[in-house]
Amino acid sequence: METKNIGERLRLLRTRSNMSQEELARKLHLGSRSAVSELEMEKRTLSPTMIREYAELFDVSADWIIFGQDDKERMERKIETDEILKAFFSIRKGSVRKVAIEQVKALAKL
Repeated sequence: METKNIGERLRLLRTRSNMSQEELARKLHLGSRSAVSELEMEKRTLSPTMIREYAELFDVSADWIIFGQDDKERMERKIETDEILKAFFSIRKGSVRKVAIEQVKALAKL
């Protein structure tokens, strides 16, 4: 999950959350989709306030946004958790979800 620049990290945060540029622009009060696009393409500079807002929204550190380090394990765990939750909630039958929970509990004991 190595990313080379801030724009790539911003895009990664947004796409891993299945968020459109328009939705992110609304959540961060950026005005328009194009503002998010400009940040992701590094045509617009992130202000300290925007860095803090991204970090809070996506539950990562400002260091990870700026430097791409210091939060790798936490970010990887968040991505894994998101993937597990998406898979779990795609199971329509409640009885099957209960079985999945029991299987995860059993795996945790290994």
